[in-house]
Amino acid sequence: MMRGIAQTQQRDRGTVYRLTLPVLTLLVVPLTLARCAAKEQTPQTPQAPQGNGAFLEVLSERAPSADAHVQSQVLEPTRPTIERWATVGEGASFEIRASVTGSEGNERWTRTEPAATRVLARTAADEVTLIEQTDSSDGATTRFLQPLILAPADLRVGEECTSTSVVLTLRGDAIDNDGGRAQRSMKLASEDRIRTPLGELSALRIDSVFTMKVPFASMRRETSTWIRAGDGPVAIRSVEKILVMGVVPRNRSETRVRLPATGWTP
Repeated sequence: MMRGIAQTQQRDRGTVYRLTLPVLTLLVVPLTLARCAAKEQTPQTPQAPQGNGAFLEVLSERAPSADAHVQSQVLEPTRPTIERWATVGEGASFEIRASVTGSEGNERWTRTEPAATRVLARTAADEVTLIEQTDSSDGATTRFLQPLILAPADLRVGEECTSTSVVLTLRGDAIDNDGGRAQRSMKLASEDRIRTPLGELSALRIDSVFTMKVPFASMRRETSTWIRAGDGPVAIRSVEKILVMGVVPRNRSETRVRLPATGWTP
């Protein structure tokens, strides 16, 4: 009997893991407003170029100027593009494609990359929000019943944006809406001089924290995104930790950089 109970518990844990882990593999997002002072940090160790051309060197950091800010169309561009990106330390590069759907006044933007597809929208207040994300590995979709704010209309130094939402998970005909919640906060942290495959450039660094809790599991992701003025993200570094039933099935970090030959789609 004890063996039967143990086997049943093991199957239950496996079921929970399969149900919750895809929900927590979000590439997500940001945030509404509160105050927070940015802190100067020590420049990070340079990384050598990889076989796919991916590298990121932080040459210098300084506190943002008093008038520093990032508009939503720069932080989260909503325009038809094909971008080439690569992950430091991994193999081939990959594409991120953005396209518009829906009708005038109710546009939706689909952003597709190998790991996931996200559906975005731009509000009347010029915020960019995340409506849902579908994981490519198993087709599970996480829907935000209150769309999460990916970018406020204008993020200024000294401001912190926070957005929260109840989440709904869809996997085929199955729906899980048992108390899942997500939150994202972000702030303009520093003005950096960096070197990437795009060259040496000045960039504003946006730091964000994304957390998500569903029954039996939780996730925390800390992300730094470097924004080139008028051009959008050029590098993203993240550290993530996922807990399932009190254990750590994944604890990893990743650095992505944008490559040359990014362009507009026809």
